[in-house]
Order: sequence, then C-alpha cells, then structure tokens
Amino acid sequence: MLNLTAREPRKAYLERLIFLAALVVLSAFLQGVRAVVISVLSVVLCMAADAVCCRIRRIPYDIKAFEVPFWGLAAAAMMPSSVSVWAVVLSAVICIVVGKHLFGASDNIVFSPPAIAAAFLIICYPTEMLYYPKYGEQYPLFGTFDGLLSRSAEYSLKMGVAPSGTVWDNIMGLIPAPICSSYILVILVCGACLILMRSGSLCTTVSCFAVTGALAFFFPRANISGWQSVLYELCSGYLVFGTVFLAAEPYRTPERKLGKVIYGAFLGYTTMMFRFFGQTEGSFLFALLITSALLSSFDRVVENLSYWKKKYVNSFEKNKTLVQKGGPKLSDTQEIVLPEKYRYNTPPIDGEIKKRRRKASPASENADNAENVEKPEDSNEKQ
Repeated sequence: MLNLTAREPRKAYLERLIFLAALVVLSAFLQGVRAVVISVLSVVLCMAADAVCCRIRRIPYDIKAFEVPFWGLAAAAMMPSSVSVWAVVLSAVICIVVGKHLFGASDNIVFSPPAIAAAFLIICYPTEMLYYPKYGEQYPLFGTFDGLLSRSAEYSLKMGVAPSGTVWDNIMGLIPAPICSSYILVILVCGACLILMRSGSLCTTVSCFAVTGALAFFFPRANISGWQSVLYELCSGYLVFGTVFLAAEPYRTPERKLGKVIYGAFLGYTTMMFRFFGQTEGSFLFALLITSALLSSFDRVVENLSYWKKKYVNSFEKNKTLVQKGGPKLSDTQEIVLPEKYRYNTPPIDGEIKKRRRKASPASENADNAENVEKPEDSNEKQ
C-alpha cells in the first residue's frame, strides 16, 4: 500500500497549492500579466473538466478537492507565458480526463496528471512548449509580440553548449524558461517548508538530487567543469520543480523510507539517461512517468530484502555462533526447510499421494445399503 503522506491528502494539496500560487505571483512581476492569466485559466478549465467528468460518471463532484486546482496550476507552471489558449484547453482536458478519471479517481491515480499533460504537449506541439520569451521581455496579453522566442538551458546542454547567463542567473530564474519552474532558489525554499510541514519527502528529494548531481559531475554534457555541470543540470528543465511539487505529492510516494530513497535515486538516474540519450526536452517528465509505473515495486524490493535478512542472514549468523560454541555440527545433508513465504501447495517429498475416491451415485448408495441390511438375515438362515 502507498502512504498518503504524513498529513491528510486534502491539507497536503492545499499547502502545495498555496506555495505554487506564490510562484505565480513572482512570475507576474518577471513575465507579465499573461503568466497569471494562463495559470488562472488552467485552474478554471481543470475544475470545469472535473465537474463534467463527474457528471458523466454519475459520481459526486467535490469542489473542495484541492488536488484538481493544484494539478491545473502545476500544468500551467510548466508552460511558457507565450503558450496559446487552445494549448491550455487541451492541457486541462488531458490532465483531468486522462490523468484522473481514466484511472478511476484520485485514489487510483497511476501517473501524475500535470506530467501527462505537459509531456503530451511537448511531444505533439513542441513549438508551443519549448520556446520562451527572453528575460525582461513580457508577452502581451493581446496583440502581437515584437520580440524573439528563445530556447531553454536544457536545450543548450543537449547541444553541448553552456547555457546563456551565469549560474546565479539560472538559480534565480533570470533566463528564458516556463512560468514557474525556473525559480530554483524559491522552489527549494518552498520544498523545505513542505518537508517541515510533513507534506514533502526529504528522502526522495535528496536521493534524486544526489544521483543527478553525481552523474552530471562525472559526465558533463558541455565543455564546463564538473561543479558547473552539476549546477546547470539541476537548474535546467523541470527537475527541481517536478521533484518538489510532483514527485512527492500525496498518493505518489512509497511507504518505507528506504523505498523513498530508491524511488528518488531511480527518478534521478532515469532523468539523466533521458538527457544523455533522449531527443527532446522535458526529460524529467518522461522519467517521472516511467518511475510512477514502477512505484509499487520499490516497497516490495525493500520488503523482500528485509525478509531475506531476517530469515537467512540472521539465521546463518545464529547457526555460526552455535557451531563456534560447540553446538550441533552443520553438514551438507541437513534437511532444508523453506520459509512459509516460499512454501507452495505441494505434497511432502516422502509422503504418499492418495487418490480421491469417486463419489457414488444415489442408486449405488441405495444398493449398498440394501446389501448391508440383507447380510445379517443370510447369516441367521445359515445358522
């Protein structure tokens, strides 16, 4: 079973929604009013799509379900401020219809809905999702845009070139980037607050960043130093934003601590593999979708390891101590007893397999009863 986080899911999603709204306010000053309009429109469309789907499925619609506006705001946060309105509408439909209702409801979600929506738009409409206004240029709410759209830092690293701007510019989000996912320093502060409020996962976040940083340090994609490669890789794409807000959201983390560590490490490793060998941007989203499909396996791996350690390693050490103290000698002809976890419905090795007796028909049963009744009379006559 998956842990719903230490806090109640409704409160956890509300806290994430509040911190994400703070990022939207920041983007309003740096990217203009259109970034706020896109974010609000995405939230309204997601709530409307959820209401329509609930109506079609004949299930009650909960307007206080904060996961739906959070998903809408998260999907908008990964879009550029220059995205068209029809792309926002398509994102909302995919996010709610495919991400939520196609799998049953909030309790049965397999993949992160905003990750599905953003990944779909990146694959099908890359010109809408992968070109951003330059820092300092605000895309107008109405009318035409006179400036030029630029590519992101992730694209520069994929081309083997160091991103434009200094490392500090990339940390502060002073580069061409989506609406909210480029303010790395502010996102890390939000992530620390979520962890302190028990709505985030420290194990998942640290393990994901550690594996990503290690691979970036030893295998830089551009002609830069190892530490510069680490900072650029962490600041590019949706890595920090997705790890803080999407990877550790309710219903989406393993239950055990070691399972969370493995989950974050596998997520970071898969992200870097997509960046090394993939052909498109948004590598974190595709890595998150793959890791989410394997989410239930991480706790199972930990359970099997702990069971193996308890049944085999501890038992071996105990027997070794007994032998050293002069206890019973171990030999290769001793009987091997399988634990109950691995016992199957099989007969014993030396046991006898008995065939089941066929059930007699009612007519034959009456005949047998009649014979049993007549036998005493025959014996009396012989006497």
